[in-house]
Amino acid sequence: DVLYLDLNVTESELQNRIPDRILNLIEDKINALTYGGKAEHWDLLWQSDKKEHQFNKDPTQELVKQGWIKRGASRGQWIHGPESTKFFRTLEKIVIEELLEPLGYKEMIFPKLVPWEVWKRSGHAKGVYPEIYYVCPPKTRDPEYWEEVSDYYKVTHEVPVDKIKDKIGDPIGGLCYAQCPPFWVFLQGETIANDQFPIKVFDRSGTSHRYESGGIHGMERVDEFHRIEILWTGTPEQVVSDSKELQERFKHIFNNILDLEWRMAWVTPWFMAQEGLAGTSQQTDVGTIDYEAPLPYRGEDGEWLEFQNVSVNGNKYPSGFNVKSQSGEELWSGCSGVGLERWASAFLAQKGLDPDNWPDEFRKRMGELPKGFSFL
Repeated sequence: DVLYLDLNVTESELQNRIPDRILNLIEDKINALTYGGKAEHWDLLWQSDKKEHQFNKDPTQELVKQGWIKRGASRGQWIHGPESTKFFRTLEKIVIEELLEPLGYKEMIFPKLVPWEVWKRSGHAKGVYPEIYYVCPPKTRDPEYWEEVSDYYKVTHEVPVDKIKDKIGDPIGGLCYAQCPPFWVFLQGETIANDQFPIKVFDRSGTSHRYESGGIHGMERVDEFHRIEILWTGTPEQVVSDSKELQERFKHIFNNILDLEWRMAWVTPWFMAQEGLAGTSQQTDVGTIDYEAPLPYRGEDGEWLEFQNVSVNGNKYPSGFNVKSQSGEELWSGCSGVGLERWASAFLAQKGLDPDNWPDEFRKRMGELPKGFSFL
């Protein structure tokens, strides 16, 4: 089949290579159809021994019954009580003490409001629109401009959403979706001394937000979630080596501390999946490893939960944000998101909520589980 295009473009659009981008877009759409839409490549790398699970209930339902968590006021949001919070803080402690500190990662604080310019450079602007929470600033802070909105609420006790729509500006970006892109503004346009590499940092300063259009479920699939974002950059050799070190530390945690049944798989790189692409990267060593765990309540043949990943992103971010090394050698980067809700879902689905059934190594790090609240 032959496709003919009749394009009505201006000289400025020709200079900006708009026709070339249209052709690239068509090729991407054809490739997506070839791979069956967004179907991911999946290749098993390693799998733990099968374990006998003494618990087969949905952990989220049990957490609600026992009062550890309650639904928040917003969609896909949970409020964590003292028990659940202590559990999450223990997971954080394990990641910091068993992985981040031994491997020399330094803590930073990344912004959680992300403007379009960042997503344009990171590549997320190609396909993030159905899943982000948009941020629209007010057109002015003038109290008189907003007086009718305030007065309407005072009289009706209803928030006049239609009136608000007319008084806010266009979206300037969105809430944190993928945690690492805002970090790159810190390095943007800089030339970095060779002895600074590899740069290894992490952020745990706030929530991430995604509109889960496929439907939310329990604690493992939510719109607001908590994550430790791990990020590293350096020469290709350094980035690949750091990825392997992370993989070994995760294996230690999942086997020796959490005692999980789990597996690793080589999958479509996360940055391709979020842009609506499929398959694998054309660069050797560039890609994503997913960590998956069975949830016993889903049954023997139930879908496994992807609860962790490690990605080598190639030169995607250093190139997009114009970051250079003193030597002129190409820079790569990697990232890994520790989703606390996903870790908790995998652990509690296999171990249950009774601390007496939890591994000794985990309980040793947690200490006493606090008592929550009772309601009449």
